[in-house]
Amino acid sequence: MIDALYISASGLRGEQKQIDVISNNVANMQTPGFKRSRVNFAEVATAAVAAQSNESELTMQSLMRGNGARVISTSTLFSPGEMRQTQGALDLAIDGNGFFELEAADGSTVYTRDGQFRLDDEGFLASIHGQRLAHSVQIPADAKDIRIDAKGEITALLAGDEARSVLGDIELATFAAPDALVSIGNNRYVPNEASGTVSYGRPNEPGFGQLQQGYVELANVEMIDEMSALVLAQRAYQLNARVLQAADQVLETINNLRR
Repeated sequence: MIDALYISASGLRGEQKQIDVISNNVANMQTPGFKRSRVNFAEVATAAVAAQSNESELTMQSLMRGNGARVISTSTLFSPGEMRQTQGALDLAIDGNGFFELEAADGSTVYTRDGQFRLDDEGFLASIHGQRLAHSVQIPADAKDIRIDAKGEITALLAGDEARSVLGDIELATFAAPDALVSIGNNRYVPNEASGTVSYGRPNEPGFGQLQQGYVELANVEMIDEMSALVLAQRAYQLNARVLQAADQVLETINNLRR
């Protein structure tokens, strides 16, 4: 009966984390480039009795018993979000796989799907948080009619020129396991060993999505899915709380027994 207290407590902790993640997903429904998260659970098992050194693996498995659940990780789901037209010349959406690579303030690189760009005080393409594109694309102050095609080539009309001038190119980055990327806030991600080595390529090449100028990718949060998951999480939380209460009542009854 003591085990029931710890098992139900582990369920309460897990469902609380689930509710927290769902709340964050719903809160970012209107955040461009946001990708919803998912909680990954695992069963906790312990040995019922001390195992002898000569026991077989099958015998060992028969001695194991469930001891609750635990949260092992929170992963990000990079399914595509809806494209919304903004008509902004520096708004870019990735239709397919890939990330924009940005330079962080400390010189490191971070990755994002948020394509809301602007020009900083030196004319470089930068995110709305002030982080420049890693390949340092600079737009002259006299540039007009800036166009970015599906392959990432940037062209514009410069003062005194009749033909369009090529100002630079935008590259994309991909990972073998993007769901393992670590979120650091502001729609930015950093790689780790689980995500694999970064690969670079031009938009619209095999394995890379194409760019859409004048669009932003909306969050991939579906309200119906989140509300359904929230109802299940709430019910699971309530049931775990009832198990905890029932175990406490049984222990109270045992404690009050008289000879």
